[in-house]
Amino acid sequence: MYTPGTGTYLLIVFIGTVVTVIVGQILMRSGVGFLRDVFDDPDVAQSMTRLLGVGFHLVALGFMALISTWQPFETTGPVQHVVTRVGGILLFLGVLHVITLIALARVRNNARARQVAASLRGGGRRGPSQDKRDQTRVIESG
Repeated sequence: MYTPGTGTYLLIVFIGTVVTVIVGQILMRSGVGFLRDVFDDPDVAQSMTRLLGVGFHLVALGFMALISTWQPFETTGPVQHVVTRVGGILLFLGVLHVITLIALARVRNNARARQVAASLRGGGRRGPSQDKRDQTRVIESG
């Protein structure tokens, strides 16, 4: 059985950190579009994106730190050890990414459902096309 040294652990942590930051940045840049669709205020959408990004990074980096020392499989060499650990990190990041996307989609869908319900009650927000029709009616009647 292979016993990894400090260099192997540092390599796993380095690779995991780089991949985590890249995935987190992609998630934050793409997620802001979802949240702008939910919130009327772009500043609120940006703040929520940052908060979700911080949570994603903390969970992912914490898991990465744990998996770098966890030995669920017996490895016979440093390359196999690094690949096994990085594979676990990538698998976890993929699952965490999908969970985050599902959460963003659910928030957006709930907001849309509230908007539809409000418009059916007559108190919903009006779109620009409705405003133009109202302006046309005022001009024609005036």
